[in-house]
This record gives sequence, C-alpha cells and structure tokens, in this order.
Amino acid sequence: MMHKHEESARCLLCEDAPCTKACGKGDIARAIRAFRFYNEQNVWRWTAGCSDADFERAQQACIHYDKPIRISELLSDCPQGANHSLPDLDIRFCGIPCDNPFFLASSEEIRTKTF
Repeated sequence: MMHKHEESARCLLCEDAPCTKACGKGDIARAIRAFRFYNEQNVWRWTAGCSDADFERAQQACIHYDKPIRISELLSDCPQGANHSLPDLDIRFCGIPCDNPFFLASSEEIRTKTF
C-alpha cells in the first residue's frame, strides 16, 4: 500500500511541470505540493474539474528519474470540497513557487567576548 505523503515527497517540484501541462484542466503540480506539505484540504482547489483520465495523462508526463509519481492514485481519492474562501498565500522565493510564505530559519549566534 502506498503511503501518500511519501509518494508526494518524491515530486521533483518541477518549475514548468509537465504533469500540469498534460492535464490541461488543473494545476497538478500545485496539488501535489499541497499534499506534500500536509495541506490536503486544498488539493481540490487546483484539481477541480480534473478526471481520472486527466490524472493518468499527468502521471504519464511525469519526468521523475526512476518512476513517475503515482498521480492518479495520489489525487483520485483526496477529500473534495476545498474551502475556496481561504486566502491565497502563494509566493515565489528564489524562483521556487511556495504555497506558504512562512519559512523557518536558523543562524549561528554571534558571541562577543568582553575582557
């Protein structure tokens, strides 16, 4: 049995995603990112109107280096009825599309010595 979050984590986060182009009706890459980052309730925001055939075409277009992401299995039974009233927080950070603008960062504490 496929663990869906592990499968979604295999996504290469393509810049110009062939899966989305092959589907033609939704943003499959964005739906996979939503699933990958535990935002399943919004997957249908980007796949509304997509059929199983659309998911299958997207999966066939996936360029993952060993085997394609199992898109049709991953997305076909996600919860429907996304809350479309939620604000869109998308940003691009260093050219990478991000669904969430909040990042955690760490840095080394600078200590000064006093004599």
